[in-house]
This record gives sequence, C-alpha cells and structure tokens, in this order.
Amino acid sequence: MKKEQKYIISPELNSLNRFIPKLKIAVLASGEGSNFQVLIDLAKKELFDIDIKILICNNKNAGCVKRANEEKIPYFICDESSCKNRDDFEKKIINKLRDSDIELIIMAGWMKIVTEKFINSVRKKIINIHPSLLPSFKGKNPIKDALENGSLITGCSVHYVVPEVDSGELIIQGALAINKDENIENLTNNIHEIEHLILPFAISEAGFTVRR
Repeated sequence: MKKEQKYIISPELNSLNRFIPKLKIAVLASGEGSNFQVLIDLAKKELFDIDIKILICNNKNAGCVKRANEEKIPYFICDESSCKNRDDFEKKIINKLRDSDIELIIMAGWMKIVTEKFINSVRKKIINIHPSLLPSFKGKNPIKDALENGSLITGCSVHYVVPEVDSGELIIQGALAINKDENIENLTNNIHEIEHLILPFAISEAGFTVRR
C-alpha cells in the first residue's frame, strides 16, 4: 500500500485566480508532459481560466507531443540538430511564440537552457518548474544530486526565468522529506506529484502579475 505523501507548500495558496478573458499561455516541454497534462485537464474541466495556445517541443517523439495531438492543441517541434546553430534554434521558437498571441510562457520539463537573447526577445514573462528546493541543486540532475548529497529534504520550485540558470525570483515551492531508504525513481515520482499541485498556482500568480 502506498504511503500518504506529506509535503509543505509555500506560500500556501488556496485558490486559482480568475481570468476573463482566459489567460493565453504557451508551454515548452521536452519529455512526457505530465505537468502539461495537468494544465490540459484543469482547462477542460473549466477549473482554471487558461487557454493553451501552443506547445513547443524539441523532441518529436516526446509524450507531450502525443498529448497535444490527442487534445488538438497546436504544437511546434523544433529539433536543434536540424538548425544551423543555437541562435537559429532559438530564433525559430521566438518567431513561433510571437505568432501565437500569448501572455505567459511556461517551461514544464523544458530540457534546454535559454539564452539572455531569448529571454529579452520573447518580451513575455517566462516561468520554469525545477525539481529541487532552489537555490539548492540548480541545473541538471537535481534529484540525483540531492540523494547523493545526503539531503534530508528536497522538493520543487517554480520561478521566473532570468539569464542565470535557475536563479529567478521564486513564486512557489513544495517540500518533502527524503526517506532513509529512498531511491531516485520513487523520489522523482513524489516530486512530480508536488509539481502537479504547485504549477497551476504559480501560473495563476504569474498571470495575475501579467494582467495587473
């Protein structure tokens, strides 16, 4: 029987902001897209006033692309290997974002570091979800790093994106204890569960700032 997961979320937010008209967002993802699916489900059930205008992915075989296709959400695949260079890769994404009439960009499992030029060029607020309690364990493999470091607590953070990696202003964090016999697979799953809880609230808060 699965143990009930205990976690702490800060700040503690109890409701999502209302947006009329709906908040227009773009999601950037590289993998399975479980956070993307949470947003799809909330929007379909009319529990969150968001309009997912586009998914941008850098991997044509990623699960998030399948999810977008099934839900008839527009998507754009941009494989860096087919681009001339990194600048060309980012330029194609920037152009697609500009064409998509969005207000907020969400990086949900986007496995590419964005440049300062990208951040300045999109001219929209960008938020990112990261599987650690920032400022601890920035960059790649934060869950593995937390385990190898012998940390007693970890979690996930949503923050605004700035040129320095995983260093922007925090919006919300979720924390949980690391069990003595924890393995990376189980800990990853537990962190994903908390990500699914906090990401909508982070979008809600960032969206409120955009509309203010």
